[in-house]
Amino acid sequence: MCIITFFFASSSGFCQEKMRLPCEVMESSDSFKSSSAKLNGVRYLLLHHANSADRETLSKWLKDHSETEVTFVFEGNEYKGILCRLAHCFGRGLLVYAADVSPIKRDIIDVLLPQSP
Repeated sequence: MCIITFFFASSSGFCQEKMRLPCEVMESSDSFKSSSAKLNGVRYLLLHHANSADRETLSKWLKDHSETEVTFVFEGNEYKGILCRLAHCFGRGLLVYAADVSPIKRDIIDVLLPQSP
């Protein structure tokens, strides 16, 4: 039992730290409709920091971790997405996801950003 507990406690997947950062939705999309089943239901959010004190934190994270899977929280529910850096839009991120949830402009979502090991 101790070996199993140690394995789970030391596994990087279980110990990875996540930073919770409130982000404001700047733009959102409806779900895509496509002849390709893989693209149906895909949506995006354009977002930036909700608090000016987090500007540099989000910008640095986006530079270091673009195209990383993140979890975001909206109205108490968690969803998965991919957060991408927009190179010509300082401190803005493009969150691509397939969940049936539609935050709108000015909504605040919490993004759980994985930290490097």
